[in-house]
Amino acid sequence: MVGRLIRDRVFLFIYRKFIFIFIILTLNPVDVNSRSIIVDAEIDNLLKEYAIQLYEVSELSGDEIEIFIINDSSINAFVTPKGKIYINTGLLIESDFPNQVISIIAHEMGHVIHNHHITRRLESESMSKKQIIAQIIGIGAGVSGLISDTDSLKNIGTGITLGGTNVATRDFFNYSRQQEYEADMAAIRIMESAEQSSIGLVEVLNKINAQPHIYADLLNPLDLTHALPEDRINLLKIKISEQKYFKKVDSQELMHRHNLMKAKLIGYLGLRNIYPKGTIYYKYVNAISYYQKGKLDLSENKMKEIVNIEETPYFLELLAQIHRDKSEFKKSLEYIEKSLEILIERDPQIEILYADILIASNDRENILKGINILESNAYVKVMKPKIHWELSQAYYEIDNIPKADLNIAKYYSLIGDANSAKRFSERAKKGLKYSTPDWLAADDIQNIH
Repeated sequence: MVGRLIRDRVFLFIYRKFIFIFIILTLNPVDVNSRSIIVDAEIDNLLKEYAIQLYEVSELSGDEIEIFIINDSSINAFVTPKGKIYINTGLLIESDFPNQVISIIAHEMGHVIHNHHITRRLESESMSKKQIIAQIIGIGAGVSGLISDTDSLKNIGTGITLGGTNVATRDFFNYSRQQEYEADMAAIRIMESAEQSSIGLVEVLNKINAQPHIYADLLNPLDLTHALPEDRINLLKIKISEQKYFKKVDSQELMHRHNLMKAKLIGYLGLRNIYPKGTIYYKYVNAISYYQKGKLDLSENKMKEIVNIEETPYFLELLAQIHRDKSEFKKSLEYIEKSLEILIERDPQIEILYADILIASNDRENILKGINILESNAYVKVMKPKIHWELSQAYYEIDNIPKADLNIAKYYSLIGDANSAKRFSERAKKGLKYSTPDWLAADDIQNIH
């Protein structure tokens, strides 16, 4: 039993290499090639900050929209039928200013305000799936693939119909172009209310138009889910030029954080370092690149250079991870605790890393503390698989095998491995007290699967 539990844990140890956690979407078997979602405290919090100022002036509340980052090099973003916003890494990396990303978030919010994420799905469901590649709402000249929260993202990119001569199909595309106009206008209103320029929307559309895989001049406008960029851009330029805050630019502080976000993505994704040598961004890319390659001493040295210039929770977070990977748990705990101390708001992702370091130290008192931290963060949806895996490991370390089995069963249930979930839940029930909350949880997993 112990040997099997250890084997079942091995593949998730890759999580320990990353602060930047790649979580593959839990999809149907045909969705193996789907894009992955990127979870990172520094980037997530910056995007949240971008969005909050828009929520405050719109009719949406801050909990109505969730923003996720997709590891995709194309410049795009979209909203699903459930109102979740997805932003490609390509958009973030290619953005020159925060305003460009903020404008796109406002555009996606415009779709939600007008209920396009709902009406688009209803409209598409009234048509044969054989007629079209059913649409998802985005910002670019080509976004396709019927995307719900359980559908594949692998077909995103073309935006061309399979049955372009069908009248009903073209009516649907005309409707989608109207939606894009409404979302654009909503974005302009939101940005104006937030006392910001909307010029970033035009700048991003120009970038999309310049992408090598877009050949707008070769496509029939009626066969696209979006108006051709030139038409859209000309209209937007007129509307945006009338804004009171048309010429307003981003603050230096926000530009700095935006560049740190881009540097982090570039470093983790192994892309070319675009920053001038000697800058903090150049050093950040290199530090992360060294970390990714397992060159921990070089990464540590670069991060210490950076911390001597500026100390942020996220720089300290990376230093904590470096020392954790070097099994230097005392130093690791010092850095992560300092990171938590200087955070303005509580951050579940950094707390989860803290718990991971505590558990890895193999000190019983630390392990119990780590368990409490993980249990208190079990509500964080996107982190649930990792949390339950870590809890399983922690309970195993203190010889609480039934609780270890229960948590590994929850992990497998979350990632869609029904057989493993059932096997571990059945085993957990044998060691748990009948009818307790834990036993009932195990019983639910067993019966559901």
